[in-house]
Formats: sequence, structure tokens, C-alpha cells
Amino acid sequence: MTDAEVPSQLDYVQAVHQLAQLIPSGAVLSYGDVAELLGSGGPRQVGKAMATAPDGTPWWRVTRADGGMAEPLLPRARVHWDEESLARPDRRVEIKKLRWNPTESQWHKIDILRLSLGNPKMSALDDEL
Repeated sequence: MTDAEVPSQLDYVQAVHQLAQLIPSGAVLSYGDVAELLGSGGPRQVGKAMATAPDGTPWWRVTRADGGMAEPLLPRARVHWDEESLARPDRRVEIKKLRWNPTESQWHKIDILRLSLGNPKMSALDDEL
């Protein structure tokens, strides 16, 4: 990592939002996946952070572990899920099938987010979500 890539300090909410921005269209992560990738927090902390996501953040790509979404958010999420072909008729996404598998450059960005929170880079063994 070069000096230009040394991460600035982020708070947890900012890191969650930035990680959500990395998830491409047609892919999803669970709240727990996000916490694991960042190396801290848990599903509840990620969910709370996603509740304050700024405009433009693809919040619908971060779901419950079962691929569901909180009932009040479901109508808005379904619109995005339909656009990205994520939705199933039972109002969930197939998280096992659609779970995001980052590229090498995306893993590098995830490591920068982890480091910005004071967490170590991921090892090769950690890469298996």
C-alpha cells in the first residue's frame, strides 16, 4: 500500500456506506457479511448504519441473512430488486446465489475500509464469505 492509499480514519457508519457503494448491481450481501468484511460490528450495527445511508447508496443490496428486508422498506426495495433482477416471488432475494464475490481490486478497497477502522487486512482465508 502506497502513502497515497493509507486510509483516513472513518467512523463505522461511513465505512458501512462506502462498502455498500462497492456492491455492484445484481449482487447482494447480508448485514452480517458487511460486518465481517469490515472486521467489526455485527448485523444490527450494519442495519442501523444502513438506515442513515445517504442518497445514492444502494441500501437494497444489503439484506437480512435470509434475503429479506424490513417490512417498511420492502415496497421501495422491491422496485430496485425488480430493476436488478434480484427479487423472488416470496419477497426475498436469493442471497446464496447472488452474494457478491469481490474482484481483487475490490478486495483492496475493502482492506482500505478495514484499515480505516483500525482493523487488520483480511487474510486469504478470510476471503471466503
